[in-house]
Amino acid sequence: MLNDAKIRAVKPRDKAFKLTDSNRLYLLVPPSGSKLWKWSYVYDGKQKTLALGSYPLISLVQARTLRDEARSQLAEGRDPSVIRKLKIEANLEAGRNTFERVARKWHENARSQWARIHADDVIRILERDVFPIIGALPLTDLTPPKVLEVLKIVEDRGAVETAKRLRQRISAVRHA
Repeated sequence: MLNDAKIRAVKPRDKAFKLTDSNRLYLLVPPSGSKLWKWSYVYDGKQKTLALGSYPLISLVQARTLRDEARSQLAEGRDPSVIRKLKIEANLEAGRNTFERVARKWHENARSQWARIHADDVIRILERDVFPIIGALPLTDLTPPKVLEVLKIVEDRGAVETAKRLRQRISAVRHA
């Protein structure tokens, strides 16, 4: 089994080599000298490898924890590589669902129920007061303090009614 002192003492060689730990966890050391955690496993009769991260960014303890989580997934009949890819895709999708993007879709859907002048007013106020501050945030990262920051800026310029309407609109977008 590996320990931190052994890992730190490792020097690169002419060819890549592995330092094995336990339960198929190993540290791959290529000629460049970087140190990469990997876990080897068999799923559906096929040999697979899951990259867990680089050392020292991922410590030995963290690598073992990641390996154990992946082993649990495997024991449940799920492929850890597929689960990792799905998580990455979900994170990318969450990042694409920014407040501005969702708000524009919400506005587009609600627009048919409003008078044209009201619909134009709604999007104009969002573009002026909200999008510059929180528009680029993924909807999942939008917290009450960030919403309050927007509302406070609007209230501080004396537009209390506008702030109240914005609070309602931001809430509608978040629940759209």
